[in-house]
Amino acid sequence: MVLCEDTECSVCLSPFSRVDRIPRVLHCRHTFCDPCLETMSQVRSGLLTVCCPLCRRVTCIGRGLSLQEALWVNSRLWDQIPEDEDIEDQDKEEEERLKQEAEQQSMEAKQHVSQTF
Repeated sequence: MVLCEDTECSVCLSPFSRVDRIPRVLHCRHTFCDPCLETMSQVRSGLLTVCCPLCRRVTCIGRGLSLQEALWVNSRLWDQIPEDEDIEDQDKEEEERLKQEAEQQSMEAKQHVSQTF
């Protein structure tokens, strides 16, 4: 039994994204994010392999292929990931940066006023 939502990796419990946590499907049809698959992968007899943490079936990757080249993206989950997620994150970061700058300027103004008196 998996205690996570469909929209998050069952290993790290982080939500899938279109940039750094792309949902990829193993041969057993279980889906995990790119960073977790990279962490779980091992080289055995010259082949890159991933042992599924849910069912223990081993997925073998062809010689010379990376995980990203060999494993399909879970299109059902991909379609659920908002396309503008990254833009929203950038907007939040910019908003936070501007807020910190405003606070910094306010503190400097208060210090200037207190030094004047």
